[in-house]
Amino acid sequence: MNREPYHIIKGPVITEESQIQIAKANQYTFRVDPRANKIEIKEAIEAMFPGVHVVKVNTMNYEGKSRRIFGTRKFGKKPNWKKAIVTLRPGEKIEFV
Repeated sequence: MNREPYHIIKGPVITEESQIQIAKANQYTFRVDPRANKIEIKEAIEAMFPGVHVVKVNTMNYEGKSRRIFGTRKFGKKPNWKKAIVTLRPGEKIEFV
């Protein structure tokens, strides 16, 4: 697809579980473009964070939840999204500002 890294990686997923993964297994969790594949995600992470080498990428697709539209009886739908768990080499880390 040949896209910019900032179009592929939407941002980090900061949860209690993701913080445990960072501490124990050196795995970082990102929200990514649903059309991106594992190779594109790996290249985007290595381009955005120089000096970081990706060992493995795991991806999960999530279906958007339905939400009630405020003040009406109608329901809308949140967009579908994709999560990527990226494993780095031992000793390497990503600094989030």
